[in-house]
Amino acid sequence: MNKFVSAILAASLLLPTGSAIAATSAATEELVPLREKLAAIGAAVHWEEEDKAILFKLKNGIAGIVTLGEKEYRLAGKDGKLAQPVQAARGIIHVPESLWASIEAANAKYDGQAVPAFTVKAQGETSAVADGDDAADDPAIWVDPADSAKSKLIATNKAGGVLVYDLTGKQLQSYKLGKMNNIDLRYNFPLGGKKVDIVAATNRTSNTIDVFTIDGKSGALKSVTAAPIKSNMGEVYGFSLYHSIKTGKFYAIALGKDGEFEQYLLSDNGKGKIAGKLVRSFQLATQSEGIVADDEYGTLYVAEEDYAIWKYDAEPSGSKKPLATVDLADGRRVQDDIEGLTLYYGQGGTGYLIASSQGSNSYAVYDRQGNNPFLSRFTIADGETADGTTETDGIDVIGFGLGSAYPYGLFVSQDDRNMQGDKQLNQNFKLVGWEQIAAGLRVSPSAEGGVDPRKLVWRRN
Repeated sequence: MNKFVSAILAASLLLPTGSAIAATSAATEELVPLREKLAAIGAAVHWEEEDKAILFKLKNGIAGIVTLGEKEYRLAGKDGKLAQPVQAARGIIHVPESLWASIEAANAKYDGQAVPAFTVKAQGETSAVADGDDAADDPAIWVDPADSAKSKLIATNKAGGVLVYDLTGKQLQSYKLGKMNNIDLRYNFPLGGKKVDIVAATNRTSNTIDVFTIDGKSGALKSVTAAPIKSNMGEVYGFSLYHSIKTGKFYAIALGKDGEFEQYLLSDNGKGKIAGKLVRSFQLATQSEGIVADDEYGTLYVAEEDYAIWKYDAEPSGSKKPLATVDLADGRRVQDDIEGLTLYYGQGGTGYLIASSQGSNSYAVYDRQGNNPFLSRFTIADGETADGTTETDGIDVIGFGLGSAYPYGLFVSQDDRNMQGDKQLNQNFKLVGWEQIAAGLRVSPSAEGGVDPRKLVWRRN
């Protein structure tokens, strides 16, 4: 949830100022007034009444949180523990001097190094999901091989089902299948002597991975799972498919609420159905949801929501340890929760990794190649016919022209607060043409585009 909206500057949300108070004994640290200290260095401060917590954002983007009566705190994407709890005196929140020293050290970093950022506008949106509250979650873009303008958006309603839309946002299909969380798709899966396009998603009702084929003309989905692909984890959550171009094999990868990782080999069972076999599993430290596989480089990106974006080997024989850390959720470029991840495939192996930074209502963009250097971040503002986005969960992107409406490709994002004027509707998904994002990145929209997702090649040495 985004804690640093414009209201953080309102006087009604700021705690009163005050002077330091002495520690009650020599065995404890001196306490200092947090709000007064933060105001002196130009930090934004927000008091959350329900949790009795102060959330703050330093001028360099680093974020932190402390809670009244608690010893635990969070700063720059890391958890810490104080020797004594956060205290209140005369309505003023005080923290140990050692914590303030850590905040000052964090504030001294990145002096003068601004984070590049830009804004795009929503060009379209889907119809709202039928269920209220937190329901819409994750989208996937299916490209029609005969007429890309007739491509489809397939998305999850985690209050109960899978939805299919056309590119105007009109709902074509709705399947009440359970609490579907994350979804993904791949092309040219060998099934029954034919090549079919498959869609798969995590089903939290049955704790399974459900697999379907898609009828491109109608957008109809057909279940092709043989025996249920039942997970061993407590609750399935994040999800990605992976097509190993190196071996030709297809895999389904699920993440759990407690950081579990499971990779399943998908194969034709000889009877026109798809079977799943567990081939790799390991454990991340905490809850993880966002996940995306790079089929050309054989790598996998995982978002541990509160901490970092990790890069892994996508092959089942790969290490259970990350290959690299892409970024940390310190609030500067991405702020917890880190949610959806997606990949833009560019020509010649170029492209981008994009992450949904839910805590800052923004999207971070990294180079797809090498050590994934950070490039910029962007927000989605209101457009002429659709409102912008806040607190996004799932995202997807395609760098392939989808007709006259989206000639350079499309970015799709879930929207937590779907507004129609002053009225809040049920959640939905927003659409942005790739050319807007390309302009923000200062690249030609066609320079790295035009990659047919059915014609990817192996690029890993």
